[in-house]
Amino acid sequence: MEWTTLVGTGLGAVLGVGATLVGEHVRWRRTTRDNRLQDRRNLYVDCLVSLRRAHEAMRLAADEDHTSPQARAAKIRQLFQTSGCDEARERLILTATDTVISAIDASYHSLREVREILASGCSLASASYQTARQAHGDATRAARVVLRNELASLDV
Repeated sequence: MEWTTLVGTGLGAVLGVGATLVGEHVRWRRTTRDNRLQDRRNLYVDCLVSLRRAHEAMRLAADEDHTSPQARAAKIRQLFQTSGCDEARERLILTATDTVISAIDASYHSLREVREILASGCSLASASYQTARQAHGDATRAARVVLRNELASLDV
């Protein structure tokens, strides 16, 4: 048996195994990137949805008849607390960039302002609530832009 045949066979095997390993590595990286993107997307959506649910629940509670102003305030604060937005925000803070955290914090803190205005007894038609609602809407829209940009940068 000639040594060139043996070397050629060995070289072919090395190239075949090498190409397979490179292909598997590329596939692994793509899968990892896709999983990270999906995890971030879910995290961002969960956070925005929990903020939205909290706002809607507080609006509904503010529109109900209550036995006292204290009962109304307690109900509104309880709805905010049980909405899950604190937990969603904390999950996001652990993994997100500073830009995303700042955007979500602006939306979160503006929602807390809405909570305090509604808990203080202001109606949904009051100028105070309308101003706070507008500020919260602006902060949330700005957060969506930041979140979309962040997701687009991960989808490269």
